[in-house]
Amino acid sequence: MTHELKILPQYYEDILSRNKNFELRKDDRNYQVGDLITFREWTGKKYTGAEIRNVPIVYILRNAEKYGLKEGYCILGLNR
Repeated sequence: MTHELKILPQYYEDILSRNKNFELRKDDRNYQVGDLITFREWTGKKYTGAEIRNVPIVYILRNAEKYGLKEGYCILGLNR
């Protein structure tokens, strides 16, 4: 499955340059290891047209409230 996600410019650049290999997200899309993400750059008001496609999810951290992860959120490990 491929998930299309909005991403703000500063985080888009970090994913693009491979400085960021994780993403904190609301866990509302049934993310699974092996799923792909298309990141669409979003200014907060509109899409810029820039995209990063086919970023695989290689790890998912869920249910870690005792370590500070808010309930209903997950951390996605990415491989670019």
